Amino acid sequence: MTAQTVNQETAAPSFRKGIFNGRRGRHFRENLTAYLFLAPAAILIFTFGIFPIFYASYVSLYKWRIKQGEFRGIANYVHAMGDVAYVFLGAIAFFFLIAGVTSLIRTLKTARENKIPIQFPLTALLPGAVVVYGLVEILLSFITFFTQEGAIESGHAQVLGSVPIGLLAVIIGGVLSTAVYRWQHSQVAETPHKILPNFNTASIMTVIFLAGAFFVGTFTYQQLMATGQAPVVWVKVRAILQGLILLGLAYVIWNWGMKQFSNLKLIVALVGAAVFIGGGVYLISIWPVVTAGSDPDFYLSLSVTVFYAIGAVPAQLLTAMVLAYLLFQDIKGKAFFRVVFFIPYIAPTVAGAAIFDVLFSLRPTSIANSLMQAITRNPELQLSWLKEPGHAIAILGQAFGLESAGAWEYGPSLALIVIILFSIWRYVGYDTVIFLAGLGNIPHVLYEAAEIDGANRWQVFRHITFPLLSPTTFFLSVISVIGTFKAFNSIWVLRDTAALGTSDTASVYFFETFQRGARFGYASSMAMVLFVIILSLTIIQNRLAEKRVFYG
Repeated sequence: MTAQTVNQETAAPSFRKGIFNGRRGRHFRENLTAYLFLAPAAILIFTFGIFPIFYASYVSLYKWRIKQGEFRGIANYVHAMGDVAYVFLGAIAFFFLIAGVTSLIRTLKTARENKIPIQFPLTALLPGAVVVYGLVEILLSFITFFTQEGAIESGHAQVLGSVPIGLLAVIIGGVLSTAVYRWQHSQVAETPHKILPNFNTASIMTVIFLAGAFFVGTFTYQQLMATGQAPVVWVKVRAILQGLILLGLAYVIWNWGMKQFSNLKLIVALVGAAVFIGGGVYLISIWPVVTAGSDPDFYLSLSVTVFYAIGAVPAQLLTAMVLAYLLFQDIKGKAFFRVVFFIPYIAPTVAGAAIFDVLFSLRPTSIANSLMQAITRNPELQLSWLKEPGHAIAILGQAFGLESAGAWEYGPSLALIVIILFSIWRYVGYDTVIFLAGLGNIPHVLYEAAEIDGANRWQVFRHITFPLLSPTTFFLSVISVIGTFKAFNSIWVLRDTAALGTSDTASVYFFETFQRGARFGYASSMAMVLFVIILSLTIIQNRLAEKRVFYG
């Protein structure tokens, strides 16, 4: 064996050693391993979670009745929401703009705190823009891959994007990013900043948000100018903003009151917040004028969803917290009661709904009517319950002899109240189990210290138990709000056509429009509105939790 042969055999191992060994090699191996493990989950999440959102937004821009029709722009949104559609899309563009500017400012702040030249994060925006362009090309290609050939031949649709161009752009962006990163390191090789933060991810997010703000804002503005409704829309927006300002002041007062140790100040803050909430609601009472020309069933389904969430979530969490607090005490049979309260959650939805359907039957001999007859001492009382579209306060007020309550025209229907009771009955056991786990994590020494200091039970609960339960309460409130806005199964089983849609939440109405009406584009536009509402509520809850949730 010659020396040349030996060198050839050892060349490959030496090459591998240079790539995978050393600090850079170890860092590369760790990143590669992590990405390989994350890749399957990321692919599944994108395919079945993120991609359908983009595809639904694409469908919502077309007239789509089984087959794809002509391009309609935001006409589906305007048909559903009226002029509020322009406000809705403008708010999305504004959110993208704020998010992009915030991301850029945060990146520049990081550079300034580390005394890094300001041009370093700005230079990273160029490869970030190229990568984003490539990702958009690939995404558009995937979306329009499902476009039917008939729609393309008729000119109603066209294939957008290109996978080869997108992949090429991503590769070029990656090469540019590496080149920029190396150039930055060469500039600071002999300075204290030998290890620079990676600005690539921040630059990509900044470009995505700013580009989204530009395209959504420009598209919405063009559609609005084409209709000539800009002055009218601005008057409506101003009225809504005034109401929202009062609601914001109500939150500030309430937030101040929750920080006070005095019960009197807490009560005063709650009353003040209620006054501002009433003022805000009064100003937003222009809503019927704002929504003129919209789909009344769409707003009815949204109002039903809001009433359903407001009625179910607080009562559900409060009941579960009380039950958990009682079951956490040293009482006999608490394990048995835990199982009993959890059974409704694991029981079949249809079976539980069937039981409630019998309990709240319109027959005079039903359990609900019999109970109401006994309470009101009126043996002839007969309520329709799940078939009653009237307002619950008016119906129940008249049942208890308050004839003036018949003029009440706000709030959920009696049919929706029954569905709310079913939701509370079904999910309170699950929340109780979660609260029990949260109570078990509170150190017992805190209760002993409070007892030594002379604190009563209310003070212990308010200043120890409730604050330390905040992570559990936050988790349950988030999933409960999301669950109520997406609720479908139980409502679909309990709903009755005699209720005239007053018990149909948004998900039920969208399903009816999509499945039975075969109006895929219109249903997709309404579904996108609901998605944005749920996402906004989740973001707001997360922001509020940053200052209120105590993780110890």
